[in-house]
Amino acid sequence: MSFSSFSFLLFLPAVALVYAGVRRFAGPRPAQACLLVASLVFYALPRPSHLPLLLVSILFNWAVARRMAVQEDPGRRKNWLRLGLVANVALLASFKYVDFFFLQIGRLSGFELPMPHWDFPLGISFFTLTQVMYLVDCYQKLNEPISLFDHATVVSFFPYVSSGPIVRAKEIADQFGSARPAGSRTEMASRGLFLFTQGLAKKVVFADSFGAVADAGFASVAQLSTVEAWAFSLAYTLQIYFDFSGYSDMAVGAAWILGFDIPQNFKAPYIAKSISEFWQRWHISLSNFITSYLYMPIVRSMGKATLRTSIVATLLAMGIAGLWHGPGWTYILFGLMHGAALAVNQAWKKSKRRLPDGVGWALTFLFVNASFIVFRSPSLPAAWQMLKGLLPHHNLFGRELLATVVPFAPSVLLRPVVIGTVLAFFFKSSWDLASEFRPTWRTSMGTAALLVATLLFLNSSVVKQFVYFAF
Repeated sequence: MSFSSFSFLLFLPAVALVYAGVRRFAGPRPAQACLLVASLVFYALPRPSHLPLLLVSILFNWAVARRMAVQEDPGRRKNWLRLGLVANVALLASFKYVDFFFLQIGRLSGFELPMPHWDFPLGISFFTLTQVMYLVDCYQKLNEPISLFDHATVVSFFPYVSSGPIVRAKEIADQFGSARPAGSRTEMASRGLFLFTQGLAKKVVFADSFGAVADAGFASVAQLSTVEAWAFSLAYTLQIYFDFSGYSDMAVGAAWILGFDIPQNFKAPYIAKSISEFWQRWHISLSNFITSYLYMPIVRSMGKATLRTSIVATLLAMGIAGLWHGPGWTYILFGLMHGAALAVNQAWKKSKRRLPDGVGWALTFLFVNASFIVFRSPSLPAAWQMLKGLLPHHNLFGRELLATVVPFAPSVLLRPVVIGTVLAFFFKSSWDLASEFRPTWRTSMGTAALLVATLLFLNSSVVKQFVYFAF
């Protein structure tokens, strides 16, 4: 059930009303049970056969955390942690990477190995990381083990189970039984609806429009002129921002409507003046996971912290993060590119030199745009072809493909690009706007008008799946 579908737009208010009613008349625990049931229904609807996998994963990780909690011997505690981590990685690899690994082994050995072609369970990349963080936090005694009821609700909570944000148990578990004043819940729900509506507009108005343009360009990389290569690559860079930040706004907004705080995931990333600042603004929950659960453990395992160990750890952590996105060399290269850029950034900071803000922003955005070409491309040769197309060559101003995408005038393509660029670079982030939102009749009418306009647009267009649903 996609967030941008009419079925979800009916599902969310129905759950919110039932949850609010049960919480008011029966208390927080029965209301939490309603949330858990709603989340499991949400998860099971696309493919019911995947629900047992989620439930087994929840039960296993809860049991491992419990076993760690009662172990006093540090060695045994670490063994339980290792078991939990290996099992989670094995589960993720079995469904996401087996075909890719078998293909690489077959190419190297010359033998054709049978591919399992297992269906990809919804949200497995995200709920796996949620449970890895829970196990590590319990091992480090940053988090007390929670009940199976709470753990199941934390992991399966429908606003984020499919595509994040990636939430730590301690960030939300205590909220299930909290007694937030009714007035506070009303204001929070109003802000949540405003944020959710912004996210929906980002998705159906901008992301899918840019996506149609980007798809045409990436399907014809060999034919692109320099201008077209820049236009289509920029279209995808804007598509993935509006798509994923739109989803994140809808996820956080849905949680706010229900009365729960979950972490911010985007903060105007395209205004970043360095690659390290970009990762503080882009997919923030994943960035926090990379730093705390990949980068820092790698640095500690290498002994003394030096610039060299920091660079090696950065490359390894970002390479793993790239592979987490998907089973392909383009994803791995995407991660390594960002790892290398972060390493250069670290060395530059060490030198105490500074770039003018404008230069730093331009270099950062140009690099991010190039890296998203690799991320979007179906293969490394296709990525290389598109990257080469960015450089001036004999076919500088070809308009054939642009004229196909925008038949009435190639220059019209610049209109959504300009609008999207203004929103991405010069407006406040949707999170900031929602945080400043106060429910008055004017703001309520504005939210209603935006929602109605977006629904009309949604009704008249074919909405594509969210990009990160594939991860």
